[in-house]
Amino acid sequence: MSIGWMKAEDQTILTFHERVVASNGRFSVSHENYRTWYLHIRDVEETDKGCYMCQVNTIEMQKQISCLDVLDNNIMV
Repeated sequence: MSIGWMKAEDQTILTFHERVVASNGRFSVSHENYRTWYLHIRDVEETDKGCYMCQVNTIEMQKQISCLDVLDNNIMV
């Protein structure tokens, strides 16, 4: 079984199992007993918004998609 996280819109691979493939150093991955996997993004930027897909390659491929929206925290009212 292999696990991977990717940016859904352009299929950019971010992690493969426990290895981070993305080169910007802001992504990391963790898991709970290899059953629940989490993608972490440090210092989130507007370009990070969008959907992310966790893909599990077993006999039958499974996937879960989560979407992230980024709000501008510099807006003054």
